[in-house]
Amino acid sequence: MTDDTAARVLAQEGLRHIEQAILMLLDAHPSGLRNSQIADLLGLRSSIRDGQRNYLTYSVLGGLMARGEVVQDQETKFFTKS
Repeated sequence: MTDDTAARVLAQEGLRHIEQAILMLLDAHPSGLRNSQIADLLGLRSSIRDGQRNYLTYSVLGGLMARGEVVQDQETKFFTKS
């Protein structure tokens, strides 16, 4: 296995864990959560030159939405699809 392949496998395993953690949080908060709240609760809030950017959690939420596991309301809150 090449280093690139090993790194990809490791990243995909990590992604599955983050997805499960997000789904667990959303199940525990039926009124929904915003991306920034999810990033805070998971300790994944990022800061670039003192500007808040939470691209990782937003990207993961996008993947969950594309698969129909999560929905977003007009207030930008996310919910598990039930």
